[in-house]
Amino acid sequence: MAALGWLWWKRNPRLACEWAAVLAALASVVVLSKIAYKAFGVDWRTIGFFTVSGHSALAAALYPLLCYALMAGAKPPVRRAAVAFGGTIAVAIAVSRVLSHRHTPVEIVTGLAVGLAVAWLMLRRWHGALGIPVRSMPVVLGTAMVAVLAVYLLPNVPAERVLSHIAWRIRS
Repeated sequence: MAALGWLWWKRNPRLACEWAAVLAALASVVVLSKIAYKAFGVDWRTIGFFTVSGHSALAAALYPLLCYALMAGAKPPVRRAAVAFGGTIAVAIAVSRVLSHRHTPVEIVTGLAVGLAVAWLMLRRWHGALGIPVRSMPVVLGTAMVAVLAVYLLPNVPAERVLSHIAWRIRS
């Protein structure tokens, strides 16, 4: 996400700022849902909803846009297929959250809906400017490789524990 923002900043700072703003709004929805549940017990148990799935939301916001940006110079059917492929990656990530018992189906559907709304907004508003020049592909691929390595090499960031602590502080 940061690499896309940086590449877009170099070409169109307004696009990069909007990307940052919609990501901040997306993150706010996820964090607020988690704090509401952890601090105040806000949930809809009858339908299995406790918090918005952050993994699902971020994946749905990123992968369709990334795939579109990589294929922006292609013909429309190829671009549409790229967006669909990105959406498929997001759905696979979302399903993995259910299979690993981290979220309920309702939570991942909600996360996907919020994330896809962000992707749709960006595609609808900026589709002509989202393309990444071919000369920038090494930056994108290098960033992706660093991100994958970071997942395996860096210590796990206990985001849920941090949110639980914040919720505990709010309650007390």
